Amino acid sequence: MTDQDLVLSEDELEQARSDREGLEWLVETERSGLETAQPHTAPSTTPISTTAFDLIVEFEVSSEQVYTRKYRGPVWPGGRSGVTVGIGYDVGYADAPTLAADFGGAIPAAMIDALRTVIGKTGAPAQQLAKNLAGQVDVPWAAAISVHKLKVVPRWVGLVEHSLANTAAIGPDCLGALVSLTYNRGASFSSDGDRYQEMRAIKAHMAAHAFDKIPGDLRAMKRLWPDVPGLQIRREREARLFEAGLRAA
Repeated sequence: MTDQDLVLSEDELEQARSDREGLEWLVETERSGLETAQPHTAPSTTPISTTAFDLIVEFEVSSEQVYTRKYRGPVWPGGRSGVTVGIGYDVGYADAPTLAADFGGAIPAAMIDALRTVIGKTGAPAQQLAKNLAGQVDVPWAAAISVHKLKVVPRWVGLVEHSLANTAAIGPDCLGALVSLTYNRGASFSSDGDRYQEMRAIKAHMAAHAFDKIPGDLRAMKRLWPDVPGLQIRREREARLFEAGLRAA
């Protein structure tokens, strides 16, 4: 693939954003029922690279300009999503205490109260709920980035560190690529079945210090989304970022 091949249209990004496999994994494994979209593991202080952070943001909202134009208010990305605000923060899979802790001080309390009413609501019904909240909730770019960088991503870094061996042996690009993957697919590194064979391979390769094999695992996952260019390109971008991290190391 050339660099130009890795540029996605807004429609392709929207299609990829509607996939909430990572959030569904958390619901199924960490709580009973639709209660949370955030890991229970403690936030990590280990940094990921700016490139990795920007990749996650890009696949959630594209850019500051696009965010300001399209995502400052509540939206419904489609598919199995709930009402979503900020940098892909799906309130449908959230819980009230975490929502308040994450957005407290970033947006007014009245907006947080309004968002509490859509917790647990996912799929098609969330489309109208997002419209109902229009004008009630407005999350500026600075607030969205702050919540994502200081609250959300450190929990996912912690989850990756908890789920995989030897994360301290890879640099911030490699770790960031795995955080992006996990944010999108969940920490399903021990899940059974054909769908998760590459996730299991990543876990095995991390344990064996076979880090050079992981980009191939990431690319092999493209088979799962033959009709979703956004997710195929996300896996390619993660593979290239991991390779860049290996070269830097």
